Amino acid sequence: MPQRKKTRRTASVRKRRQRKNNLRSLRRGMITLALFVIIGYLCYPWVKSLLHQDPLPTGDYQGIDVSKHQGTIHWQVVARDKNIQFVYIKATEGASVVDKRYVRNFREAREAGLKVGSYHFFRGYKSPEEQFTLFRRYVKKEEQDLLPMVDVEELGNRHIDRKRLQSSLSQFMELIKKEYGHYPLLYSQYHFYNQMLAPEFNKYYIFMARYGNREPHLKGGGKYNVWQYTEKGKIEGIKGYVDLDRFANGTTLRDISL
Repeated sequence: MPQRKKTRRTASVRKRRQRKNNLRSLRRGMITLALFVIIGYLCYPWVKSLLHQDPLPTGDYQGIDVSKHQGTIHWQVVARDKNIQFVYIKATEGASVVDKRYVRNFREAREAGLKVGSYHFFRGYKSPEEQFTLFRRYVKKEEQDLLPMVDVEELGNRHIDRKRLQSSLSQFMELIKKEYGHYPLLYSQYHFYNQMLAPEFNKYYIFMARYGNREPHLKGGGKYNVWQYTEKGKIEGIKGYVDLDRFANGTTLRDISL
């Protein structure tokens, strides 16, 4: 009899321990599930945006734009690409910065037989006169195949008010017209442009960046002329990614030629 009681007590202890272990496992599982739910909730907008991104269109490009970020470019190889009708190369930025690869890129691209233009990265807080002076020093009218281009985007113009940006940019564009005989092509990002520059600047030639298959639409009406539809293009002669651009709304190479 004593042995049987001891066995029953041992079995009872085991059952209690098992129930406690089961409860602990259940609590851990519920905590883990709750954490997954919280993390999923917090990450949902990001995941949703990834799942609903437009696929990148391929082919059907007529131009590229480059800067020092593309590294060493093999222009003779690039020139074999029959799609490429034009190339824009970064020349200057703000009132004092010169792209370290501009001179070489410009010379070699033209030697390869490509139609080449130069662009300035505009900073609204800097004097438009000083920015123009820098641009003119390096970008000689007689050497250019294409209209100059001014790049105006959020990166160089954070926290500037709309009125000041438009006033400064207008002055810069007038100086360009006086020197080169034409207003510059105006490059900008889709949302930034519609927020800060449209519709006042819709009358100019517009080079619009919007990635994916959705075409840009200018606030207040008007048409864009060149569409930068991806920043992840791949072409022979350039290691890594490059922006791909296509003409839009009936624009041709003749329209942007200097």
